[in-house]
Amino acid sequence: MDGWPPSWDGHLVLVHHNEQQRRTGVAAWARRGLELGAKLLYIEAPEEPVERSFTTVLDEHGLDAAGAAGDGQLEVFPADDSHYSPTWQASVVDDTLADGYPAVFWSGEAFTAWDVMPPSTHAAIEWTTDELCRERPVSVLCQYPGALAQATLQTVLAQHGAGMREALLHTSRIPYGIALAGEVDRSNERLLRAALVAAAATAAPDGRTFVIDLRHVGFLDVAGARALLTGTTNHRLGGGAVHLQAAQRHVERVLRLLDVHRADGFSMEEAS
Repeated sequence: MDGWPPSWDGHLVLVHHNEQQRRTGVAAWARRGLELGAKLLYIEAPEEPVERSFTTVLDEHGLDAAGAAGDGQLEVFPADDSHYSPTWQASVVDDTLADGYPAVFWSGEAFTAWDVMPPSTHAAIEWTTDELCRERPVSVLCQYPGALAQATLQTVLAQHGAGMREALLHTSRIPYGIALAGEVDRSNERLLRAALVAAAATAAPDGRTFVIDLRHVGFLDVAGARALLTGTTNHRLGGGAVHLQAAQRHVERVLRLLDVHRADGFSMEEAS
């Protein structure tokens, strides 16, 4: 589909439902970094099994991990308190950019961080990381399981200003709203709902119209339509409006059949 997937730049959250999805997402992100000539940095458990290691993931997807490491383009750090320090991370990024790399790509699993520190401490670091990604050419891919509690998922999605990457659904922030790409069905309905709640709270405060760009959504069923309604309920109850724009004709047809465009606070433009 044209325009999908969106960029891998910025502070991203990779939401995975199984190990294969995690590995595929990490490899796609790493491939983009290597293509750009960026330096790849990765944090993993000191005793990570070889089969789960970052280098193994790269190798199984046809990427030369040993060659990248030998050239200095890839470095793996063991998970400990020092390697999660925002000050230390910022200094590593600055040193790497000073070495001539055009960008820094950094990743790790949330569960790995939670083995080192309380989730609340890690959450504070996530907010700082979001600022770092806005200030410097950095892509940070944070890996989270999709089975998180809904409230936790909403917080995680709010912390990642560049959006979410999932097997079927990608999101990106746009002015006053959110852009969606891919497919929405029962398997990721709750992810879309959480993404909409998080985005509406920051992108369209004070009753502004919250824009949902659907141009790259290739499939949306009843569950997806329900997520559009429930994910914007708080925003609409607070007096805000929701505008659905640029839906493909077959997606627009589903939304109209389900009367989503007639729900309180909603408006939708006709497909061209």
